[in-house]
Parts: sequence; C-alpha cells; structure tokens
Amino acid sequence: MIKDFNCKLNNENINGLMYVPDDLPGKVPTIILSHGLSLNYTYMIPYAEKLLNYGIASIVFDFRGGGYDCKSDGKISDMSPLTEIDDLNCVIDNVKKLDFVDSNKLYLAGHSQGGLVSSLIAPSRSDDISALFLFAPAYVIPDDTRNLDNMREDNVLTLMPEYLGEKYIKDSSSINLYDDIKDYKKPVFIFHGKLDQRVPVSYAINADKEYKNSHLFIFDNEPHRFSDETKDIVVSEINKFIFD
Repeated sequence: MIKDFNCKLNNENINGLMYVPDDLPGKVPTIILSHGLSLNYTYMIPYAEKLLNYGIASIVFDFRGGGYDCKSDGKISDMSPLTEIDDLNCVIDNVKKLDFVDSNKLYLAGHSQGGLVSSLIAPSRSDDISALFLFAPAYVIPDDTRNLDNMREDNVLTLMPEYLGEKYIKDSSSINLYDDIKDYKKPVFIFHGKLDQRVPVSYAINADKEYKNSHLFIFDNEPHRFSDETKDIVVSEINKFIFD
C-alpha cells in the first residue's frame, strides 16, 4: 500500500510517500530514501517499488527546497547539505514512530546529494540506522564548492546555477568529508558507475577505504543515474543483506 508521509520542521512541511507491504507480518525492515540535488522524491520511487516486491517498506520524501517541483515547503536558495541533514533527522525521528517499522532494521539510502547527506548524518544516528545504501553518493560536492577558480565542467554548481549561491557554497565547503563520515562503523554499501561524470568514481573508491565496514559495487557501463536493470541489481543486493 502507498500512503502519504508528512512531518514538520520549523513550521515547514516535509512531504512524501510511504511504501508498505499489504500483508504486514508484523514490523518490517524499512529504508528511508533520499533524493539528489535538483530532483524530487519521484526519482526514488522505482527503488521503493522494487523494495516493496521483497517485503521491504520505504519512505520517499522531498527535502525542503531540495530541487525542482518538490512537494515540501522551503526555497531552493535556502537549501544546502546541512539543511538537508536537519530534514533527514526530522524524517528519521518521525519514521521511528511508525507502527510497521522494525527499529532493528531501519536503514538510510540516498542518491547523489541524498547519499552524501545520508553519509554525513549516519555517525550521529548510529544507534538508529543499521546500514547505509548509497547510490553514486555526491562526495565531490565539498571539493566542487571549494574549487571555484578552476571549476570542472560538471561542478555541482552548474546543476541549479540560478539558485545555488553563497549559503550553499559556504555550508558545502565546510564539510570535511572523510573525517565527517568515517566514524559510522556499521555496514555501508556504495554503488557507483564507472562512467559517472557528475561524481567521479574515485570518490567512491576513497570512501570505501575510509569506512571500516564498506562494500563497494562498481558498474562499468553506468553513468550518474542508474538504468532500471542496475537498480534491480542494487535492490537485490540490499535484499540479500537484510534477509540473509
């Protein structure tokens, strides 16, 4: 079944959907899916639908000001990875209260900036989050926002140049990436395409070395956004980990 999801932060709505197995056997594994920059929760729905086929519940939601056509409140110009950490904390706190959620099997997953934000929040939520599943996590963002004099073609700031300004640059450039993520000791699964130009695969390889309990999957022919066939592989790997 699909139900509306909503929580409030600073009097602003965070909206999304819950994908829950129809025949609940009790409490079930649940994954919070975070979308990437310029996108919205609709991008994560294919993952939610595939997870549901395995009996895994999920929540998709829009970050406040997270991208074009977002259903949550907030302005894009006020958003940064740090505001998205606040949003994700709010979502986690509210998802934990849902009666179908197995608190011992609550996970974070995210694509691109959603993967970065999930990684950044995980150390402080280690008691709540049993594993991370990261799809082309945008670990390049801190470097992109520090290297403004010699910007690469696919710098993150080219995604939404009319909105990404001083706040986004200041907050993103303050992130000490590997120091900020490495204290999460539970399992981390990183899925990345070798053809990714938005986030070079070298960032995933370096993160895999920093994490204590990491599993890296590199797809030779995948760009930044995975094909449906690769999403099937990703979800199959998630299912194997959760239920094996």
